[in-house]
Amino acid sequence: MTLFKSKPFRRLLLCGAFATGVFCIVASGGSGGGSQPPAISCRLETSAIAPAADGSGDIWIGLVTKLSNSEDNSVTRLNASGVERFKIPVGAGPGNFVRTLAVATDGTRDVYVGGDFSGGIFRLDKDGLPNPLSAVGSGFNSSVAKITPAADGSGDIYVSGYFSEYNGATVAGLVRLDNTGALVTNFAGAQAVQDVALAGPKFLPGSVYSGGYVYPRIARWFSIGGTIDNNFFTALGPVFTVVPVDGTDTLYIGGSFSTRMLRLFDIGTTDLDFDVGSGFNEVVWKILRADDSTSGDVYAVGGFTTYDGLQANGLVRLHADGSPDVDFVTGSGFTSTDGSTPFNEIASAALVADDRSGDLYVGGDFSFYNGAASNGIARLNVDGSLDTSFAVQVSSADGTCSNETIPGLN
Repeated sequence: MTLFKSKPFRRLLLCGAFATGVFCIVASGGSGGGSQPPAISCRLETSAIAPAADGSGDIWIGLVTKLSNSEDNSVTRLNASGVERFKIPVGAGPGNFVRTLAVATDGTRDVYVGGDFSGGIFRLDKDGLPNPLSAVGSGFNSSVAKITPAADGSGDIYVSGYFSEYNGATVAGLVRLDNTGALVTNFAGAQAVQDVALAGPKFLPGSVYSGGYVYPRIARWFSIGGTIDNNFFTALGPVFTVVPVDGTDTLYIGGSFSTRMLRLFDIGTTDLDFDVGSGFNEVVWKILRADDSTSGDVYAVGGFTTYDGLQANGLVRLHADGSPDVDFVTGSGFTSTDGSTPFNEIASAALVADDRSGDLYVGGDFSFYNGAASNGIARLNVDGSLDTSFAVQVSSADGTCSNETIPGLN
């Protein structure tokens, strides 16, 4: 049940059968009576974020709710203030972790969910109701890491992860599915793929880029036929994020190789005009383009504490030449209640879409941002300050979790 402060609410329980089991949806809103659920001590971890992309300013999140005696996973839709609209339980425990969310680009605004749960993938409609993939069958035999909608209007999706089978068929770690879940393309040779990016306008048409843990750690694939492009090769360590830059022939990559971040030309060589110096001291999990259409800046999120020798607590904004944006100030960054800095757990981030362009959501397993309570998710202004108009408020089995209900806060 969701708390809407002084507003009345109703509860609606909806259940549907996915290929991997039965999921129930608890939706809240509207009018009616009822007492407010109590505020309880709980920690939240945001594992994935996707803007709803429908003009509402809402976001979808993969959420882990940690109570004193339980840990539950869900897909939750929050409004622009951080209040839960509805929640779709996925399952208890670490075996049901949600790793990726993707909103369809075909006008349906369907939400694809991927993760560690049985089958690895399911689909919801824009209202959070089940919209089963009829051809998914038994699904994937291991975790799904990333879902990327195709950009050609087909309604297809690219799915990557740590699997070797899909619906009983042998596949690699990257496949293309149609909007029923039927296999379209198996990218033979792809293994343990962490991220997938589609080619920008100046890149080789029809190409797909992937990054992952094992060889080929960064690769380009032909979307027709699913074969690797041997003309693109860069010998690096694990690559976890790949971001082509629109309107250019370059792409950013981040991971756990020597400098942890580079910009590459379309042929795979390093663009030396993006000078990272000594780079980051620890892993870069995700890179995001600044959503301002003019600066060419990017955000990097990860387990680091320094960038080119300067303090950078898990999040930094970089100019197109690689220099840090000194006007983007994160202060002490993300911390836990015991004062530790869980930068390796800052694993999900998304630029705000729709009518709030320019702000930044950051999710992870943290309790504070720059000293202010921020239970597992924060929205930042363009200068790095905390947007206090966003205050998370979600339901749990025992009551309401919010920024004020972090264990040990009071």
